[in-house]
Amino acid sequence: MKEKSLAVGGAVIAAIAASLCCVGPVLFAVLGLGAFGAASVFEAARPYLLGGAVLLLAVGFYWTYFRRQAACAPGEACATKPVNRVGRAGLWIASIAVLAFALAPYYIGHLASALPRRQPPGTAPSALPADQNAGSQASIKTVVVAVDGMSCSACEIPVKDALAQTPGVHAADVSYKQGNARIEFDPKRTNIDQIRRAIDSTGYKAK
Repeated sequence: MKEKSLAVGGAVIAAIAASLCCVGPVLFAVLGLGAFGAASVFEAARPYLLGGAVLLLAVGFYWTYFRRQAACAPGEACATKPVNRVGRAGLWIASIAVLAFALAPYYIGHLASALPRRQPPGTAPSALPADQNAGSQASIKTVVVAVDGMSCSACEIPVKDALAQTPGVHAADVSYKQGNARIEFDPKRTNIDQIRRAIDSTGYKAK
């Protein structure tokens, strides 16, 4: 049935879109494409997209198991049409896929830590002379910046990458659970405003 196929396909697409807030940053990091700035947009739409996916799945199950077939006279084509087992299998596979995408925030961070990642072109850290590096280490400062919008461990990835690419930043520890980033930086090479702008470039908001 066309209506059932549209409902099932729409449910999977909605679930994929709902998971982009977590899958997107991981995919961009693995491919070395930099920050996924739309992550916060998909995060805001996630409850509505998941709700739409569940509703469309419900429509698919209704058409498959509960909708009454029209009366069929003996000998007509509809009377001899076999049960569409492939369609039912597809519905259950789609349901599992929707569930997997819905649960992405709970496992995608662990998956991201196990995957090799590529650095975007031109982001390799430059080595400093030993005496300059020693003087720089002596002037390192630490700041904790609140980051709004992170909802899973995958959200930490674009923030870490953006800070790592900021000149003067020596280390960055980002935690979605605490909703902040702890940054060690050289005040001679960068400042708080530049650090905030780096975080904002990811789509999340530095407070």
